[in-house]
Amino acid sequence: MARHFLVLDDHPVIHTILVQLLAELEPGARISLAHRLEQALATLRQTPGPDLALVDLHLADGHGPDVIAQLRRARPDCPVAVFSASTDSPTILRCLEAGAVGYIPKTHTSEAIAGALRLITSGCPYLPSQVLASREDPRGLARIRMPGRTDPAHLGLTSRQIEVLRLILRGLPNKLICRQLRLAEGTVKVHVSAVLRALGVNNRTQAVIAASRLGLEVPD
Repeated sequence: MARHFLVLDDHPVIHTILVQLLAELEPGARISLAHRLEQALATLRQTPGPDLALVDLHLADGHGPDVIAQLRRARPDCPVAVFSASTDSPTILRCLEAGAVGYIPKTHTSEAIAGALRLITSGCPYLPSQVLASREDPRGLARIRMPGRTDPAHLGLTSRQIEVLRLILRGLPNKLICRQLRLAEGTVKVHVSAVLRALGVNNRTQAVIAASRLGLEVPD
């Protein structure tokens, strides 16, 4: 059965962007659009309800993490992810504590947004790199760690990219990865970039943190 997504944002252009990206990720998916919180709440009360809600924090009838809390109360079994222009860590962490399963900044590139959506629609949380790189580990971050182990293939990684990820997690630099896998350095760089992009991070340190929080099951 095709999945059902809810997009809550008061800007039509955001609707267009997310509809296009979700349709590419999940061909045939049903996508409901809402401009106001009250519309989204009405959609959530339908049976069957959406499988995922993507929401903005700044609406005519709702603001901030309270938007997430209201949606979660209306439909506790529907995961809520934030798509917002706010990028400060305190706001992101408050949203996580309110029950969000992920936070995608609108300042991301289209490619980064698509990667984040791929993670979230696969059942994995997504956080911006500045939060993943934070030394703090408040309740919000601890809460969204995946309870089980996650197959890296669910992130769209190929078998070779999973091998590269395994070696990144072991702390190997590119040159040693080249020797281990008998690949050219340029090829390894391409695979490393693909791994970082799939995890939604900018460097190896953040990749290690992200893999830990996602509970990735990487074969030895």
